[in-house]
Amino acid sequence: MPVFDFDFARSCTNLDMSAARSGIFTPNLTSLELHDQELHRFNDLARQLAPGQPSFTLDQIAGAARRVLRAPANGQDSTFIKVRMRRAGEMRAAYRDIKWSMAPALKADLSGLLDYLDSGTGLIPNHIPTVGLLDDSILVDVAMVKFRTELDEYADFCRFRVAEAAQQDIAVDAVDIDRNRWFVERQQEQRLEQQLRRVRSSSYAKN
Repeated sequence: MPVFDFDFARSCTNLDMSAARSGIFTPNLTSLELHDQELHRFNDLARQLAPGQPSFTLDQIAGAARRVLRAPANGQDSTFIKVRMRRAGEMRAAYRDIKWSMAPALKADLSGLLDYLDSGTGLIPNHIPTVGLLDDSILVDVAMVKFRTELDEYADFCRFRVAEAAQQDIAVDAVDIDRNRWFVERQQEQRLEQQLRRVRSSSYAKN
């Protein structure tokens, strides 16, 4: 059971330091325990989300944690974690939206990721100050190759639904539209846009 202590004066890759040489950079956090069993679970999920993903090592996770801890030391939040947690929110919204149907295999993978994020436990428990969401953020980052197109389409679906609600002067939740109808209507819009571009680029002057 390795215990990695954080010391910003040293390289992120040099983790063999004693607690006596480590300072307290986050309240109540002087060291971080990373367990092999949880690392196996973490890596299994990472490979499920991104087949071919090389296994992460405990040293890599500890080094990432040390880099994340530099942000609050400089009076900032971790951009890496903030951005990935916003993406996690988008994933959760798409998963829960009954109007947004997903391919069963993709939804199963997303369910596995969200179960990990919502469990509060994992390689790094969520209650750990500053770095508690680091392992969650890494998994979200790994999963983006698989879910990016899905999230982009869902974002367009949400914009389309908001526009429909404004046009009909009703609440967004009252808009009667699902993924299939959105897809058909967006295809029609795209064909119309292509036609208009062709018209604008045409010359009406006689040669």
